[in-house]
Parts: sequence; C-alpha cells; structure tokens
Amino acid sequence: MKTIIFILLVLFSLEAFAQDIKEYQWKNRLLVLVSNASNSSEVNQQHKIFEQKEPQLLERDILLLKRQPESQDLAHFSLKTNFEGVLLIGKDGGIKLKKPFIVEPQVIFDLVDSMPMRKAEIRSKY
Repeated sequence: MKTIIFILLVLFSLEAFAQDIKEYQWKNRLLVLVSNASNSSEVNQQHKIFEQKEPQLLERDILLLKRQPESQDLAHFSLKTNFEGVLLIGKDGGIKLKKPFIVEPQVIFDLVDSMPMRKAEIRSKY
C-alpha cells in the first residue's frame, strides 16, 4: 500500500511541481534531480537508487522529483543552467544540499536526521 502511495506521490508531484514550490513548504522535503536531459543515465541511476529507499523517503516526508535547471519553479534558487545533480529542499523552502550526481541516500538521510525539525518529528512519534 505504501508503495502505491509513494508512486502516486511521485507521479502527482511531477505534475504539481509545475505549480509553486511554496505549496510544499512546511509539508514535505523535496529531493529534486536536476538535469537538462530527463532520461540521462545519471538521472536514471540516481532515481533508481532513491526509489529503492522508498520507506526511508516516506518516513522523512521526502518527495522525489525531476526538473530541468532552467525550470521556472527553480528560478528563485539561482541555479546555473548547466547544474546537474541533486537538490534537497527543506520544509522551510530553503536548499539544504546541492551536489552533483551521484549522491548516496545515506548522505541525504543523515543530513535530514540532523535537522532540528526532523529531530522534533522523531521525538513526537515516541
């Protein structure tokens, strides 16, 4: 069931991301795969790596998205048009990580888990 929800979230988020990124603010963290070629081998490899970590993404309220660097909704982040890599956008709407491909999921998870908001989320579950 969680797999279906995750797939629907990814599919919906690919369409919905064309809306304003602020709609996700305070609800989700966004893991954005940024590339000029949506079907490049690096994008596909990175996507597969993160898809395999679906439960960990869901646990941390992370949505996985694909965008181009010149995308209108990324414009306020002032990305260079040749940037290709991974962006982690926090629930506050700020960039928390900007790295070229390939990024290991544990790097993302460790960073998110070190954030005060995530620590509060963990404490509130127990």
